Amino acid sequence: MKATGKHKDIRSRQARQSSYHYRIITRAVKAVAIIIGAVIGIALWAIAKPILRGIGWLISILTAIGVIYWILTL
Repeated sequence: MKATGKHKDIRSRQARQSSYHYRIITRAVKAVAIIIGAVIGIALWAIAKPILRGIGWLISILTAIGVIYWILTL
């Protein structure tokens, strides 16, 4: 069947241009999201790494105290 005038997309050229602009915008948004994610990731790594290192020491000390207490109460 042949498409009638009602079903033809008269603005097909404009649709192609908008999809081109849409692709440019999505690339720009992805690039900005990657940059923001990298900055947030580095900031969290710089903040969380010392905290987690401190928690590791705390867990080690508590484990050592627990083992000493367990050995002394045998």
